[in-house]
Amino acid sequence: MTTSPTLWSSLTEHWHLARTLRGLRIHFDQEGCTACGECFAVCPTGCWTLSTEGEIAIFVDRGCIACSACTLQCPEGVIELKSQK
Repeated sequence: MTTSPTLWSSLTEHWHLARTLRGLRIHFDQEGCTACGECFAVCPTGCWTLSTEGEIAIFVDRGCIACSACTLQCPEGVIELKSQK
């Protein structure tokens, strides 16, 4: 017999997940960036821009929600979500 999660256990799990995500920050290796613009294209909160010369992406952190869209989309693998500790 399988027991389904209770409302309290679901809320507790959500709370722990939210606290973990709040502690993550973007770490970006600009030297490996090829300015493909993928991070800019997928960011739901507009945390990325391209330099005026268009040779590098710039992380401007306008309310990053640690969704990991940019880390998954970056073909060079130069964007990571890491704990700020």
